[in-house]
Amino acid sequence: MSAIVVSPFSNSDIRDWQPGHFSALIGLLLDRWDGLIRVIGTRSQATRAAAIVRPYDATRVISLCGHLAWDDVVAEVREAACVIGNNSGVTHLAGWLDVPTVCVFGGSHQRIEWRPVGFSARTVSRAIGCAPCHLHYASDCPYGKACLGQIEPEEVAEAVFSAMDQRTGQEARHGA
Repeated sequence: MSAIVVSPFSNSDIRDWQPGHFSALIGLLLDRWDGLIRVIGTRSQATRAAAIVRPYDATRVISLCGHLAWDDVVAEVREAACVIGNNSGVTHLAGWLDVPTVCVFGGSHQRIEWRPVGFSARTVSRAIGCAPCHLHYASDCPYGKACLGQIEPEEVAEAVFSAMDQRTGQEARHGA
């Protein structure tokens, strides 16, 4: 069984959904998913990832932050049951590879222009009056990243299962 891959960090904190929301999302996924969840990221993100995965059984939720070369990241994404992340290179890669993808998309960039594309890519976002703000740092946002704060883990979990169900239906119809 493929793993769900979670990539909770981008290269700009203005685009990152709250770590607590990612942690809550993992709990919701574990309630309905029997497989593994792998958290990926860089070595510098490992401490933050550890806080996200700490509440969960280490045999089911594994942080690989700092342990994968780029080729390994590509392989993890290619084989994933679903990839979940922010507006980042990993979600764009997953969309391009036509892996079920859920992107939690903040208001710093124009969604229609910068969202991951692909038949299996979904974007969860909130349209609020200040978006797109084009800010680069969360500390510059006078609204505390309200665009991301209004996205609840339950909504993202539903998008994940919908994306995986869509893929399962496609495979059944096409004999894959």
